[in-house]
Amino acid sequence: MTKALPYLYIIIGLFILTATFSQFFQDKESYRVLLSFRTESKYIFLLVRVLFAGWFLVDGIKKLKENKED
Repeated sequence: MTKALPYLYIIIGLFILTATFSQFFQDKESYRVLLSFRTESKYIFLLVRVLFAGWFLVDGIKKLKENKED
């Protein structure tokens, strides 16, 4: 499981990014950032979601590098 976890993190991060950009290009009155938090600004939505996805991606890449060193 520890070998698959970095790949899972990277897949989750990429999924969040693709969902974020598909929603970003749609004009809506409000955007759901995380769970029940909503915002009317699409740029705040983009910033928060990219940071969240980036956290998954960076952590997945870090864990992948650690696994390759072992």
